[in-house]
Amino acid sequence: MSPSRGLTATHTFTRLLSSQLPNQIYLSTSTSPHVNLSLEHHLFTTLPSSCRTLLLYRNTPSLILGRNQNPWLETSHSSLLRTRVQLLRRRSGGGTVYHDLGNTNYSVTVPTSEFDRDKHALMVSRALRNLQIPAAVNGRHDIVVLPSFEAGPEDPLAKKCSGSAYKLTRHRSYHHGTMLLNTDLSAVKQLLKSPARDIITARGVASVPSPVVNTKVTHEEFSVSVMREWEKLYGSGGVALVSEAEAKSVEEIAKGVKELKSEEWVYGQTPKFDIALPNGGKIGVDKGVVIEGPSNSLLGRKFGTQVVVQALQELGMGREEARRWAEEMVGGSVWGVNYNSQDMVRGERQTVKPKDILEDVGYPII
Repeated sequence: MSPSRGLTATHTFTRLLSSQLPNQIYLSTSTSPHVNLSLEHHLFTTLPSSCRTLLLYRNTPSLILGRNQNPWLETSHSSLLRTRVQLLRRRSGGGTVYHDLGNTNYSVTVPTSEFDRDKHALMVSRALRNLQIPAAVNGRHDIVVLPSFEAGPEDPLAKKCSGSAYKLTRHRSYHHGTMLLNTDLSAVKQLLKSPARDIITARGVASVPSPVVNTKVTHEEFSVSVMREWEKLYGSGGVALVSEAEAKSVEEIAKGVKELKSEEWVYGQTPKFDIALPNGGKIGVDKGVVIEGPSNSLLGRKFGTQVVVQALQELGMGREEARRWAEEMVGGSVWGVNYNSQDMVRGERQTVKPKDILEDVGYPII
């Protein structure tokens, strides 16, 4: 692709934010899920309603809940503790997804008048087809890999490589997804298997399990192909690299990072649910706080193993048996997994090399 076509210049983050260009691409070099989700939210809420944006990023191992989901229903907290994978709640709906450096996240924001649930999923599927991956978009708006280029999107052998989630407002709306490239699928299976699934009755949105598959392309190949398809849709504009330091220097993004890290956001936003106890009782919880239980002494307390152990003992179970059951089914003494967020990441934080991506796609580096 000639540098004279399409997005022919790069900008600094702050220059592009203030440029008023109608079509903008941001490549994050951070691998912090808190930073990247807050960056996405900032682009969504602060740019002009007429602006179209594409954001590409990767995260260190993390499990991302949908806005209206129940963390005890969606994941195994004992597995989170064992693997040190971070748990977050995003601001959009949809199901729970696993992120690691083996997948690439894409986020597209457009004026609501232009929004269509399949438009940008089809854009991404075309990007995969350009890489010789037989991709399509099915009736659930998932991107799937087909057994052949001739197969249809509802083929029974099709496997999901990316779901979709959305946030719609009056003027701007976004669609984002997580593309499986070379992710650790065994971790996905382990972390998304809640031992309490059969004993929790919940409001909110439950994830819909689907067979999944890696596309086996690189982050760079995928990003280049998506950017080319974006250019075909929307033409010229601008592109910026965003470092973690640059993102966090923006006050609103820094505030967003703090909110996403808070247990009040991750657990205190949980819709109402009941958990059945093995000796006949139940605990009712709303916004992460007990509203019903075997005794009034539990009311108003944050849900977690401490509460469950006490409830089981009040119903006649021995303390050690109660502790083992609560730790397996619930995990975390009060609310969450109770570890320092700075210690959650497995291994050293890595950075992507978006300048290589820009050079591959033909954009000069300035």
